[in-house]
Amino acid sequence: MKKVESSNRILKIEGSEFELEYNIREVRIINDLAVVIYKFDENAPKHRQFKNCNAFDKNGRLIWIAQHPTNMTADSYVEFMKGNKNRIWNFGGFICELDFQNGKLKNAEFTK
Repeated sequence: MKKVESSNRILKIEGSEFELEYNIREVRIINDLAVVIYKFDENAPKHRQFKNCNAFDKNGRLIWIAQHPTNMTADSYVEFMKGNKNRIWNFGGFICELDFQNGKLKNAEFTK
């Protein structure tokens, strides 16, 4: 996978378009997957955890949903951190490192 783009709920992978469930905040190519962080907006669930970091293959097939550092209903991912380590900010104040092969949480550092 060489190129991904997004606009609202549309994920574009090398020319193919896929409509996702939520608006996309950010997408990166990691380990030949399109790793998407959905926006926490009016469409996000309000009374349960927002499982908003998902990985898709080049055919738009969901490969994994990222694990959160807590089981709190307000848990959601905010954005990728700057740089090339592919760490992600969590709304609860955690810097999270994921295993991008399976979406499992490798490390979570509380910062607040």
